[in-house]
Amino acid sequence: MTASLEITLDSTEPEKTAAFWQEALGYRHLYTREPYIVIGPPKGDSRPRLVIQRVDQVTAAKTPVHLDLRVDDIDWEVVRLTALGAKVEWDINEEWTHWTTMSDPDGILFCVCPARS
Repeated sequence: MTASLEITLDSTEPEKTAAFWQEALGYRHLYTREPYIVIGPPKGDSRPRLVIQRVDQVTAAKTPVHLDLRVDDIDWEVVRLTALGAKVEWDINEEWTHWTTMSDPDGILFCVCPARS
């Protein structure tokens, strides 16, 4: 048996959060079954599904698990995601790499990182 990966995000406004991540990742709406909205990649794409779970309160503090978006152009992606409702939290510049930590509309942290070589 093979396992598949699904990532769940808490949200006080799951419709808004799902719309953000659909645009950010090029995902599509798969189904809604309260308290969940499930989105996923286009058919044939093996990226994991995201489950947006309605909660009364989101804990926006740093969690031990977060999403990293790997992109070719970090600056362009940060502008695009900001226009979708994300917020820049901080930039990290190290000798060998750099990335931007952002928060989604619910304040959940994620990173925009250079594409892997």
